[in-house]
Amino acid sequence: MTGIDISHLDYASLIALRDDINQRLLEFRRTPAMRLDELLALFEETKIALADHGHQWHTLERWQWMDGEIRFWLNPIDTTRFTVGWFSIDELIDWLHDRGPIAGPAGSRDIGMRWIDVDQSTD
Repeated sequence: MTGIDISHLDYASLIALRDDINQRLLEFRRTPAMRLDELLALFEETKIALADHGHQWHTLERWQWMDGEIRFWLNPIDTTRFTVGWFSIDELIDWLHDRGPIAGPAGSRDIGMRWIDVDQSTD
């Protein structure tokens, strides 16, 4: 196999190693030249890695062709730390490492939304 001895690692260390390996593999697979089915498979793997990393979201399912690439709609739970908006697969992978536009200043993207309270007043 690899010749790497992992027999001395405890459960928590193995989980951390698995997460680090998954994140590193995602970095190697980044490419704008992927077919849609490959990109969507990578997207599913990215969501698992994000969840393993502790990132949570209300919405991360919708995708559409925008600005010459596939972008995914992200509405993170912690909008004080993370940005809501349309992001590329590379930007989602950057979020794994707490960098890029998602991890940047929250609210930095103008997504053209207006919230209406239950009593119909606007924010």
